[in-house]
Amino acid sequence: MPIQAVLFDLDNTLTHRDLTAQAYSRYLAEYYAPALAQVEPDKIIEIVRRIDNGGYPKKELLTHGSIGASAAYALLQELSWLNPPSIDELAQFWFSQFGRFAVEMPAAEQVLTQLKDEGYQLAIVSNGGHDTRLNTIRGLGIEPYFDEIISSGLVGFNKPQPEIFQITAERLGVQPTQCLYIGDHPINDVQGATEAGMHALWMQGFHADAEHIQYKIQQLPEIFAHLQLLNQA
Repeated sequence: MPIQAVLFDLDNTLTHRDLTAQAYSRYLAEYYAPALAQVEPDKIIEIVRRIDNGGYPKKELLTHGSIGASAAYALLQELSWLNPPSIDELAQFWFSQFGRFAVEMPAAEQVLTQLKDEGYQLAIVSNGGHDTRLNTIRGLGIEPYFDEIISSGLVGFNKPQPEIFQITAERLGVQPTQCLYIGDHPINDVQGATEAGMHALWMQGFHADAEHIQYKIQQLPEIFAHLQLLNQA
């Protein structure tokens, strides 16, 4: 059955999470410079990267209910402040600004343009709060490409639960077997999409190698060769 829809994870698939965290950290250092006794961009980057951990925070470092609030707490504890903001202000700064500094994966927009030109429906399936997902997507400027943007915060299911993938297919009006899903996490993305009945591609380079995964790519443009194979099957 030919592929009708191409679905993407967001972080480390369409956007480079670590480069985004670094860009956000540099802006935070600039914005809060007057309130700091010593402006240390490298230290801010180290703190933010440690807490964020590529979007997969370690439980023991999550001091609060979100990455943003936990990063805010660490920044307040570890930096030298003259006039420290409240933790609520610094957490809100994360939620409002992190997505603005989203760094696109190489050739992402070019690939999306070509997929739309070739007639595929497109969707994003991402774990996280819906507003933070939208902030990142809008920061990249890619929202208009997508027919559906599905987050765990929106539908109440988290990857790798099959329901989040199946809901996306239903909203697109296609069968799971007509979908190709691309993501960086072997369990949340590849296993989840496969168990939901979709074809899946693993974006390598962000998690430990998983030898059992058959179909993998290192760059987004490699999607087209895989689509050609699937559509010839």
